[in-house]
Amino acid sequence: MTLTGDASQPGQPGSGSTGSGGASAPPQILTPAARCFITHQVDPSACNAPAEEEAIPTITIRDIATFFPTPGRQRMEPDGWTVAGLDTNFYAITGVHVVNGTLLGRPADVRFTPTSYRWAYGDGTAATKGTKGGTWASQGVAEFEPTPTSHVYEQLGDYTITLSIVFTAEYRFAGGPWRPVVGTITLPANDLHIRVGTAKTVLVEHDCLANPSGPGC
Repeated sequence: MTLTGDASQPGQPGSGSTGSGGASAPPQILTPAARCFITHQVDPSACNAPAEEEAIPTITIRDIATFFPTPGRQRMEPDGWTVAGLDTNFYAITGVHVVNGTLLGRPADVRFTPTSYRWAYGDGTAATKGTKGGTWASQGVAEFEPTPTSHVYEQLGDYTITLSIVFTAEYRFAGGPWRPVVGTITLPANDLHIRVGTAKTVLVEHDCLANPSGPGC
């Protein structure tokens, strides 16, 4: 029996014969990839993937130790001081970024994504946020109004604020698909130092800069 056909149409019996048996069943075609045992349809995306990708082991944070993410930075409004009983706005400067290097002996990219932010405000309180926040202006919020990342100090004094940012990671080889890295990495940002004071509002009759001796100045 002579068989003819391609991946889209299985072969059919030809003019030859191998014996006295009945009609033969249509053959099943095996592609070069062992997992592509085809009977009716071909899925090129599944059958043409390089075999080496199937052998890649699970990658953890330890494996990408040479790929170091860029540490974030924290900022605050007002800058360096605030008023007790009012909201102080803290926010982080960071974002998704890619670091190039070598992984398992091959050129690779690792993509870091910040996912959570833990502020310790120096007054014995702390909070973990799912957003990095932003300036009052960028959020359309008036000064000293609450924001998702703001904090209120109740006591006067000097405080140091710390921020830790948690990153997740993904990797890829040769521009291929991104794959998750198991684990997270936590990096500290810069410290901030703040003085908490009081504010007093008074009515004045003149511009106190032009006339310091004016009523209320």
